[in-house]
Amino acid sequence: MDSPSSTDITAAITGSLAEERHGGPHKEHAVILLHGLCGSLLELGSIPKQLKKVGCAVIPMTIDNYSASLTNPRVSPNWEDWCAAVESKVARLREEFKTVSICGLSMGATLALAVASRSNELLSVVLLSPVLQYDGWSVPWYQNLLKVVYDAGIRNWSYKESEPYGIKNFDMRRRVANALEKDGVAAVGAASIPARHLRAAQRMMAYVRESLPMVRANTLIIHSIDDETASPKNAEIILQAISSEVRKVIWLGDCYHIITVDNEREIVTNETVMFIKRGIDLHGNELSRKYLAHSSPLKDRRQ
Repeated sequence: MDSPSSTDITAAITGSLAEERHGGPHKEHAVILLHGLCGSLLELGSIPKQLKKVGCAVIPMTIDNYSASLTNPRVSPNWEDWCAAVESKVARLREEFKTVSICGLSMGATLALAVASRSNELLSVVLLSPVLQYDGWSVPWYQNLLKVVYDAGIRNWSYKESEPYGIKNFDMRRRVANALEKDGVAAVGAASIPARHLRAAQRMMAYVRESLPMVRANTLIIHSIDDETASPKNAEIILQAISSEVRKVIWLGDCYHIITVDNEREIVTNETVMFIKRGIDLHGNELSRKYLAHSSPLKDRRQ
């Protein structure tokens, strides 16, 4: 499969931003996109473009002290501010659109879960490589010492991204490495993540682990069995703990953590779009049934 070009990605993002301004072709269905911690919209690959093709208004979000372009390593962010930004966006979109869904990657998926646990306004959530804890095979042993080091006051450091950058595809990995060296950001996110942001993410993960039963929106989880950042256990815990009537998990066998740009990216995109579209269709059918059930019976005009 060919890797998505920078032109395709830029076009998808530009089109997505236009959709946000104009409300989409039918102003009926909106999908919020959340990238990973200190990442960018490049991480979402071809998902924005394909969602737009099926008639969804695509709403990519950048968040203060969460997105790479708005990150200040000297600021200690509060994960609840990240959550509040998304909740506010959901509330505004619900005034314009019939349904609102969220698709998040990595920590963006965790953020989507945090919002879904506190909101009944979401139709569907798509969780791509969700993280409840950093327990993948490439996570260094000293990762668990982050809290101790941070709480001891040592906070002016960053975690630097390294091989394999969440990507199994060798050619794509090489391009990512070059982009990180040149620009400091690539399709996998930023070249480094500040300690303050990692600590905020840890606190959000702890909240989400306790709040999973509050999630009731339709939920799709797509996770690699070889995820080097978050083991399959993360997806299994979510699947078992949430209260969603509609829940589905898809396991991938030929990619690492950043599944949106790796070897099975087409599967990820297609399954994401189909799940959201199916949720919209089911929602429409449910509204029709409710309307018929509560409509007044026709009068017999023969009398």
